[in-house]
Amino acid sequence: MWVLVVYDISDDEKRNKVAKELQRLGLSRIQRSAFVGDIDSQRYKDLVRICSKLVNGESDILHIIPLGLREWERRVVISGSSVRRETVPLL
Repeated sequence: MWVLVVYDISDDEKRNKVAKELQRLGLSRIQRSAFVGDIDSQRYKDLVRICSKLVNGESDILHIIPLGLREWERRVVISGSSVRRETVPLL
């Protein structure tokens, strides 16, 4: 299952821990506070468990958004003056 994880965490140390855990679980960073990846159901459970322990402040928030492969392949990337459609999934 493809997942998109985005977060807003104010504490630098906690934010860095979250990023390291997401990378350890096999997700790839696509922006400073956004990761994406293809994970199995056990890793998805691990992801929810780990993030639940790390994100606990009143002002912190983290979203785990399941994606179908088709939705990911149909994404549009807007960067500076360019707009492009991405048709190749991350491997």
